[in-house]
Amino acid sequence: MTRPSIAGRPDHVRADIRQFADTLARFQAGQVAESTFLEFRLRHGVYGQRQDGVHMMRSKLPLGLLGADQLDAFADLTHAYASGVAHLTTRQDIQVHFVPLAQTPDLMRVLARAELTAREACGNVVRNVCATPLAGVSPHEAFDVTPHGMALARFLLRHPDGQSLGRKFKVTFAGSADRAFNLTAIHDLGLTATVNGDQRGFIVDVGGGLGAVPHEAQRLTDFLPEAELLPLTLAIVRVFARHGEKNSRARARMKFLVARWGIARIRAEVDAERARLAFDPTWTQHLRHPDPIWTDRPLHGPAPHHPAPEGPDVWLQKQHGYAVVKARVPRGDLSPEQLRAVAHLLRTHTGDTLRIGWDQSLYIRQVPFDRVDAVRTGLSRIGLGGPRPGGLADPVTCPGADTCKLGITSPRAVARQVQDKLQALARTSPRLAALRIHISGCPNSCAQHQLADIGFFGAARTRDGVTAPHYMVLVGGEQDGRVPGPAPLGTGFSTTIIKLPAARLATAVERLSALYLQHAEPDETAGSVFRRLGRATIRSHLTDLRTLPSPLEAPELYREHGRSEPFAVVRGTGECAGAVVLGADLLLMEADQAREQLRLAVETHAPGPTVHQRALAAMTLAARALLDADGQTNPADIVHAFRRTFYDTGRILEGVGFYLLEAHAEPAESVSGDRIRRLVIEADLFVEEAHAALGRLRNPSRGVA
Repeated sequence: MTRPSIAGRPDHVRADIRQFADTLARFQAGQVAESTFLEFRLRHGVYGQRQDGVHMMRSKLPLGLLGADQLDAFADLTHAYASGVAHLTTRQDIQVHFVPLAQTPDLMRVLARAELTAREACGNVVRNVCATPLAGVSPHEAFDVTPHGMALARFLLRHPDGQSLGRKFKVTFAGSADRAFNLTAIHDLGLTATVNGDQRGFIVDVGGGLGAVPHEAQRLTDFLPEAELLPLTLAIVRVFARHGEKNSRARARMKFLVARWGIARIRAEVDAERARLAFDPTWTQHLRHPDPIWTDRPLHGPAPHHPAPEGPDVWLQKQHGYAVVKARVPRGDLSPEQLRAVAHLLRTHTGDTLRIGWDQSLYIRQVPFDRVDAVRTGLSRIGLGGPRPGGLADPVTCPGADTCKLGITSPRAVARQVQDKLQALARTSPRLAALRIHISGCPNSCAQHQLADIGFFGAARTRDGVTAPHYMVLVGGEQDGRVPGPAPLGTGFSTTIIKLPAARLATAVERLSALYLQHAEPDETAGSVFRRLGRATIRSHLTDLRTLPSPLEAPELYREHGRSEPFAVVRGTGECAGAVVLGADLLLMEADQAREQLRLAVETHAPGPTVHQRALAAMTLAARALLDADGQTNPADIVHAFRRTFYDTGRILEGVGFYLLEAHAEPAESVSGDRIRRLVIEADLFVEEAHAALGRLRNPSRGVA
C-alpha cells in the first residue's frame, strides 16, 4: 500500500513553493510590506535569525517520522544551503540555520522531492503534530496512534480554520500513560490512547504549555471515540481561533484561555462548536484500512532463539524478536555525513523509518535482536553512540543566542563546557547516568528545562557596568510535567533555586548530583528527592557559587565558554539606549531580595494576598530600576511610567512586561490555588528580564540583532 505524502498532495506542495517564491520576489522589489511578509514567511517555516541576511528554516515532520530517503534529503540541503548542521528540536522537527533568504525556495524544493514540507512549521498556526517515538512498537500502548496522528496532521495542514489563530497551537499523542512517553500535560491539545470495552478512543487534555510560565493541561474528556478525533480537534481549534486573545500576543496561547474561562466553559463551547460542524467523510478515512498505513515494516525477520539485548539505549518491542535502539545526538546536531550514515543503517538493518525523540535523539525501530550490536557499532562510528542517550552526559539544548533573537546565552557553549564533568559523573553511578539535564538560552523553555531533573535557562547579571552570562538553576521537574500524589503547588514542573555564573554550572551539577545520591530512597526519582528536600536546603549547597568578582578580577566570567568577545545581552531589534545609572543596580539588588522574601512566603504557606503583595513588590522594584536607568528617578506612578516607557514602546518583552501590569490590576484577595504558583514564576521572570534589559541599556551598540 502506498503511503500518502506527509506534505500533502504534490500539486498543493508545488503551489505553496510557487506562492512563496513569487511573494519573496515582490517583497524584495518593495511591493510587500515587511510586517506582512514576516507572518507569511513564518507560515512557510522561514524564521529570522539574529544575524542579518540569513534565516533558520524548519521542516514539519509529523510524529518525528523520517525515512532513509528523507535523511539523505536533509544531508543534501544542509550541505548545500545551510551551515552544515541539522538541528533536532524538542518537538520532533529538524531545523537548519544560516540559510540566505533568496535560497529558501530552493531548499523547499529539496524537501518537496522527499515528500516533506516546511508549511506551517512556524507562525500562528497548528504546529507539528507530535507523538511518542514508540508508537506502534510499545508493549504498553493501548493501540498504535501513528495512523491517527498522521491523519490529524494531514487534515489540519493548510486547513482554513487553522490560518487565523492568535498564536501557535501544539498537539501531541501518547499511546499510554507511561510517563516517559506522555507529554500531553504540556500541549494545547494532548491525546492519550485508551480503550473503553471494545471501542478505541482518547483521553483528551487541553490548555497545557511550557513557555516562561508553565501551565498543566486540564481534562476535557475521559473518552473520545476515535471517529471523533478530527471533528473534535477542529472544534477546539475553532474555539481557540474565535476566543483566544488577539490584542496581546503574550496572552494569546490556549493555556490562557483555559485559565481565564475554566475547563467547564471550554467544554461547553467546544461541544457547541462540534454540534455545528457538518459531517465530512475525510474524518474517518484513516480508520477504514485494515492495516495501519503508517506502520513501519522490518527489513529482516527475527533471529530465532537470539537473546534479548539489554541496556539503557534499548527497548524491546511488542513485536517478538525486535528492539528499538536509541541514538544519542550531542546537542541535537547532525552533520550531512551522519545523516547519510544513519540512512545507510536503516537500509541495511531495519527498514522504513525512524522517529525523532523529544530529547533530541533518534529512535531506530524494527531492529532484529541479532542486529542490535551492529546498529550500536554503526552509531558509535559516527559519533552517535556513547553514554546513556538523554541522560546526564547528553544534555538537551536549544540554539539560544547562537542564532535566536530571543536568546540571552548560548546553551551549546555551556554543554561543551560541562561535557567532561557530566561524563565523569555518569560513569560513577547508573542513577546519576539517568539524570536529565536541559539547558535553554532564555526563559521560554525551547529545551523544556521545566521538565528536567536539573534545568537551566539563560540570564544575565551586571557588575561595574559589565554584563556576565548567568543561568537560573531549576530542579525537580518530572518528565511529563505531572507528579503523583500531593506536591508543592500541585505540579511536576521544576522550581527555580538560584542564579549562577555560567562558568560554575558544572560544579552546580556535581553538588546537586551528590545531594540526590545522598538522600534518595530506592527507586525514588530525582524530582521527588529535590521536592522533598525543599528549595532552602538545595539553595544552601549552591549559595557560595553565586559570587561574581569584578571584571578586572575574573574577566573569564564575563565571556561565554570558548568565546573571545565580551558577553552582551542581544535580543530582538530596535532596543533603545539609556544612561548608565548605578542607582539601578541597588534597586535590582532590592528586587532580588524581595523575590527571596516571596519564595520564603510560599515555602511557609503564606496566604495568597501575602504572596501577591511580595510578588508585586519585587516586580515594582525591578521596574523602578529600569526607570532609574532611563533617567526617571522618582516617577509619581511607577506602573504608568513603566507602561509608557518600556511596555508600550517594546523595550521589554511584552509577555514578561505584562506580568507587572496584570499583578497591579488584580485584587490581592483573589490570588489562590495555582495562581500562587504562576505569580511566583512571573515575578521571578520579570526581575530576570529587568536584569537583561539593564544589560541592553548599557550596551546599546550590541543591542540590535
